[in-house]
Amino acid sequence: MSVLGFIGLVSGIVLSPLMTLDEVVVAGLESVPEEVVVGAVKEQLGTPLALLDYGSIEKRLGGVVQIQSFATELRPPHTLVIRIVERVPIGAIASDSGWDVVDAAGVVLRSSAAAPRTVPRLNIEGVDSPGFLAAVRALLALPPSLRGDVATISAETRDTVRLILRGVPHEIRWGSDELSTLKAAVLERALEIASEKGGTFVIDVSAPDTLIMNRMN
Repeated sequence: MSVLGFIGLVSGIVLSPLMTLDEVVVAGLESVPEEVVVGAVKEQLGTPLALLDYGSIEKRLGGVVQIQSFATELRPPHTLVIRIVERVPIGAIASDSGWDVVDAAGVVLRSSAAAPRTVPRLNIEGVDSPGFLAAVRALLALPPSLRGDVATISAETRDTVRLILRGVPHEIRWGSDELSTLKAAVLERALEIASEKGGTFVIDVSAPDTLIMNRMN
C-alpha cells in the first residue's frame, strides 16, 4: 500500500461515523452541575473525534467561575472525558450587598446577603491586601478538620493574623505567615490542653517555639 493510500485509510477511519462523539463523561465535580459541563460540548455530539473544537470547549468552560481548570481525554471510539478541578472556597468577605465567598486566589465564587456558615469570615481590607494572602496561608496550613472550626480570621497586615474558633471561641494569635506548618502543629496541641483545662483562652502561636496561653474566663 502506498503512503497516500495509507493516509487515506487512516483519515477515512478517523473521520468516519465509527469514530464520532456520542458520549461525554465528566469527573471531579462537586458543586458545578454536570449539565453545565456537558452543555459546553453538547453541540459537538456526532462530530468526528478528530474534528472536535477544543477552543469552543475551553471558551465555554472558562466562563464558569467555579472551574479552576480542566483536562480532556479521548476514549475512542465515541467518548470524551472531561476532568474538572473546581475552585475551593476559602472564606467570605463583607461587600456592599452582603458577603462574597472567595477562593485562595481571591476569585468571587458566589455572593449572599447573609454570612455563610460553611467558611470563615475574612476581616481584611480586600483580596489585594497583604492581609488576605497572610490569612489564606494561615488557613491552608491548618488541617482540614481544624480549618472548619475557624469562625473568623483577621489580618490588618501580613504579621497580625488572628483567628476566632467556633464553639469554644478561643482567640488564636497567629502572627505572620512564617512557620505556618509548625504553628498549626503547636496550635493542635494547645487546643488539646485548653480542652483539658476547660474555659476559653487566648492562644499565641506567633512564636511557635514559645507557646503562650492566657485564660479569658
